[in-house]
Amino acid sequence: MNDTYVSDNTIFKVNNLFNSGSIVKLLEKILLHDIIFPNTSYKFYAFTGYDGRSIMPVLQQDRISDAHPANQEMIDTYMTALGFSKQSTTGKYANGSFIVWDIVPRNVLVDEDGDLYVVDAEIKVI
Repeated sequence: MNDTYVSDNTIFKVNNLFNSGSIVKLLEKILLHDIIFPNTSYKFYAFTGYDGRSIMPVLQQDRISDAHPANQEMIDTYMTALGFSKQSTTGKYANGSFIVWDIVPRNVLVDEDGDLYVVDAEIKVI
């Protein structure tokens, strides 16, 4: 994601597709995210861009209020509870269907009740 905008209850993420390569690959990634992490699901909101030069999808997520970055031990425990095995690289996990990575404190929030929220992840189907 490239630009993030925050309102009271919502986060808007504008993606320039540079890392995704295409809208199709981005939407596939979002669908996988929503399957694995439904409590931080994305919604397609709109397109933006520069006239005649680019198109950028705008995605929407609910804002997790009163939260802070989780530590890696909390993340490891959470991912194990979801059925993933920790891999040799920090923040990388796998199960029989998916490999997920970049599951590190900057991308995982914990609220005052101790609930974890993965707000951004890289995901690949095995």
